[in-house]
Amino acid sequence: MSEKEKKCNCGCGENEKECTCGEHEHDCCEHDCDCGCEDIVELTTEDGKKLKFYFIKTIEYKGKYYSAFEPAEEIDGIEEDDLIIFELSGDDEETADLLPVEDDALLDEVFDEFCRVMEEEELAEEAASLEPDAE
Repeated sequence: MSEKEKKCNCGCGENEKECTCGEHEHDCCEHDCDCGCEDIVELTTEDGKKLKFYFIKTIEYKGKYYSAFEPAEEIDGIEEDDLIIFELSGDDEETADLLPVEDDALLDEVFDEFCRVMEEEELAEEAASLEPDAE
């Protein structure tokens, strides 16, 4: 199989050169797939290093907004299934600054709220799938 024909290993069915699911070094996704590649964001550290993360969700908790991310690539000191939580500072989610949550008790509370929200959404999706189609 030539390099041009090699399929992406994320399961989206696209060629490797066309996919940006985090398995390859590309910066944008020009195809319509469900591999999660559209949810990859590149965050820049204070020292200018660019790191790729999957955006999971933004929630409101006690009047502030928090966003959760999982690593989309291997990052020293972070496990692949770690949830990284930042407080959003600013009015627009797209341009807000991401601030580390330094209070461990608050971080635990926000993590618990993320878990609650995710479980609630999962149960709602499951319930919706069980409802008969409206006629």
